[in-house]
Amino acid sequence: MLKLLKQKKGFTLSEVVFAALISIMVIAAVLSIWVFTYRTWAGERVRTGLRTDLVKALETIKNDLRLSSLTHISFYPSGGEPYTAISMPVADLDGNGFFTLNANGKIDWDKTVIYHLFPAEGTQYTLRRTVFNSRDNSKTDVQRYVQMAAVVSSGSGGSYTDTEFLKNVDVFEISSLAPVIDFYDVSATAVKANQVVFGWARLSPGDHTIRLEVTGKNAASSGYDLGVDNIRIEPSGSVREMEYYDSLFAPAGAFTANGGTAGRIYDSMWNNNNYLELASGGVGSYMEIVDYYDLWRESAFNSASLNNTERTGEEARVGLDVPEGEESGEITWFADTATGDAAQAGHDGYVNPVDPLSAPPAAVVVRTVIDHSCIDIDPDEPDDQVDIIRASFKSASSGTLRIEKAYITRKSNDAAAEVYDGLENDSPAAKTIQECHRHQQLFFKDPGTGNIVPDIVISSAQPQNGEAWSEWTAFPLVVRDGAGQDTDYFISFYISDVSQAECSYWQSADTQAYYLTGAGIENAAGTPVWGGTYAPDVSTDVFVTASIDTGKKTGQVESQVFDTSLDSPAYKQLGWSENRPVGTNIEAKARSSGSLYMTGATDWDAVSGNASNPHALSIGSGRYVQFFMDLATEPFWESAGSTLSYADYITAQIGLAFPYDFPETGSLPYITKTSSPWVDDVAIDWPGEDRICTITADIAKKNDYGQAKITIDGTELIKVLSVHVSVSEEVKEVVVSEENYVEIEPRNTGK
Repeated sequence: MLKLLKQKKGFTLSEVVFAALISIMVIAAVLSIWVFTYRTWAGERVRTGLRTDLVKALETIKNDLRLSSLTHISFYPSGGEPYTAISMPVADLDGNGFFTLNANGKIDWDKTVIYHLFPAEGTQYTLRRTVFNSRDNSKTDVQRYVQMAAVVSSGSGGSYTDTEFLKNVDVFEISSLAPVIDFYDVSATAVKANQVVFGWARLSPGDHTIRLEVTGKNAASSGYDLGVDNIRIEPSGSVREMEYYDSLFAPAGAFTANGGTAGRIYDSMWNNNNYLELASGGVGSYMEIVDYYDLWRESAFNSASLNNTERTGEEARVGLDVPEGEESGEITWFADTATGDAAQAGHDGYVNPVDPLSAPPAAVVVRTVIDHSCIDIDPDEPDDQVDIIRASFKSASSGTLRIEKAYITRKSNDAAAEVYDGLENDSPAAKTIQECHRHQQLFFKDPGTGNIVPDIVISSAQPQNGEAWSEWTAFPLVVRDGAGQDTDYFISFYISDVSQAECSYWQSADTQAYYLTGAGIENAAGTPVWGGTYAPDVSTDVFVTASIDTGKKTGQVESQVFDTSLDSPAYKQLGWSENRPVGTNIEAKARSSGSLYMTGATDWDAVSGNASNPHALSIGSGRYVQFFMDLATEPFWESAGSTLSYADYITAQIGLAFPYDFPETGSLPYITKTSSPWVDDVAIDWPGEDRICTITADIAKKNDYGQAKITIDGTELIKVLSVHVSVSEEVKEVVVSEENYVEIEPRNTGK
C-alpha cells in the first residue's frame, strides 16, 4: 500500500507554468483577434453609416439642384468658387405632378432652399439645409445673397433648418465644370441644332466678350471648323445674329477671328438665312464677339408687322416695298369687280362704240371710268392713297390690240362739268403732289427692243399671252381728296388701226366708257377736258381696261413687343443699320409699357432726334418695349441720264404747249424711278442688373467641325455643377472617412 502511494505522480511546477503560459498565449490571441475584429467591424459600421448618410444627403442635393434654375441660384462666398453655400429656388408639384406657372408663363417658385456649413467640433462642420417655405420672388440677386449670408452666419433661419442634415463634414464645395461643345455630325452638309446650352454666367451691365475657342475634335471629324447661327443671352438679352458681327455695320472691334477666317454662310434653313462659320486652323483658333449685355437687337424681323415693307436680301433686311420693272405691287382695281361681270377673264370682242362683236368703223378714243367705290386701297383707311400705278390691257384670245397713247386722269368733281371731263396738272407751288398731279401719260416697254414707248401691240402669243402692263408711273391715286369728296379717274387710250382693235371687255348695267370717233381725234385721249369737238359720240356699258396695279412710297415696320424682364429699365439708345439713298427717309420711334399688350404705353413720338441714328430714348421705363420704323421714298423722273424731281417734272409738263404732251429728252420720255431705303439690326439698350444669365445658341454641326469651349470675359461658363463632399469620424483612434463627387446640370430654365 505504501509502495503504491509512492508510485503516484502530479504536475510539476514547470509544467504548470508552461500550461499557464500556453493558456495566456491562446487567450491573448483570441482577445487580439476579437479586438481586431471588433475594431474592423466598428470601423466598417461607421464607414457604412458615413457612406449611407453621404449618399442620402447627395441624393437630396442632386434632386433640388436638378429641378432648380441656375438663373435664380446664388453662391457663397462672393469671392468665387469653390463655394461653400448655395441658395436655390424649389417649386412644389401640383396635384397632377406639374409645376405651377405664373401669369408670365414661368415657374412659380414656392420655396428657397439653402445648403450651408456650420462649425461643429474641432475642424469639422455640419452641413445644414435651411428652407424658406414662402419664397419672395421679388427679391433681387443682392437681397438673395444677403439672405443666404445671414443663414450661413447664424446657422439657421427661414421656416426651419435641418441642423443634422449631414454631420462630420470636412469638405463641402461647389464648383463648375467648363462645358465643351461638340460641333461634329456625320452629315456632309451643316445640320442645325437649336438652342444648345453653352452655360451660365453672372453678368453685369456693359460690354462683354464671348469667345468660342477650338479645343479639339471628335475622333470621327476631319476638321476643326465651327458654325454658329445666333447667340441668346437670357433673360435680359435677345437673339444675337452672329453674321451681323462680321459685317460692315457692326461696331468697330465687335468681332475678332484668330487662327482662322470667318465668313457668312447663306442658306434659307437658318434664322435670318445665314450662320457664321469659323474656318479654323486647329486647336487654339477662336472667334469672339464684344457686345452690350442688356440689349435687344432685332435682325430677322420674323415677328414684325410689315406694312408696304418686305424682308429682302441674304441678310433679311427690311426695305420699302416699291415695285419697279416687272415687279407686282398690289392690284387695287379689277374690271370684273367694277362691272360685276362674271367673266373674270373678260369677253372677246372689239373696241367698238356700238357693238363689241363687230369691228369698229374708224379710229377710236376710249375714256373708261375708274369709280372710287371700286378702288380697294385700304378698307380701313378711306383717306389712304397709293403713289405709283400701272394699268393693264388685254387683247382678245386671238388677234391683236394696238394702243397708241394711254393716259390716266383725275375726274373733275365740278358738278357743272360734263361727266367725261378730267383735270389738268397744276403748278406744284404751295400744293401737295396729290393736289397738283392729276393727269399722266402711261408708257410701255417694247417687248422687242426694250425701249420705253408710248404705244404697245398686245398679242395672245408669247411673250405677252394677251396682256400688257404699262410701266410704273408716279401718280397719286386716292379714294377721297382732302375735302372729303369721292375721287374718280379715267383711263383714256387711242386706237387708229381698227384692224388691231380686238380686245377683252367687261360689261355692266351702268355707263362705263365714252367713245370718240372720226378725224382729228389722235390727241383727244391725252386732253383732260373734253367738250366741243371732243364731245363723246357714244357712251356705253363696255369696259376695256383690265386692272390697275399700285404701290406706295411709304412703309412701316412695327416690331414685336420685347420683354426686358426688368421692372423699370432705363432705356438709353435706339440704333440700327441702314441704307438711305438720296431722296429717301427713315424715321424711328419707340415706346414702352408696363403691360405685355402695351396698354398705357408712352406715345410713339416720345423719341428725341427723329432724324438721327442712334436715338437718345425718352420713352419712360416700362418693362416692355417696342419700336416703329417709317420708311419713305420720293419718286423722281429719269430720261437718257437726265433726272427731274417730282415737282420739276410737273412744272415742266404744264409748261408745254399742249396738256397731252409730257417732258422728253431726245424724244425719250421721262420715266418714274424710285430708290428704296432699308433698315436692319435695330437695337435698344439699357443698363440692367447683375444676374445669372443663360447663354444658348443655334449651332451648325458637320462632319468636319470640331469642339469648342465658350468663355465670357475670359471666365469659363457654368453648365455642370460639381459637388464635392467629404465626411470623417474617429473610431478607436482611427479616422474613418468617405468622400464623393457628383455632377449635376440644373435642367430647369424656369419656363
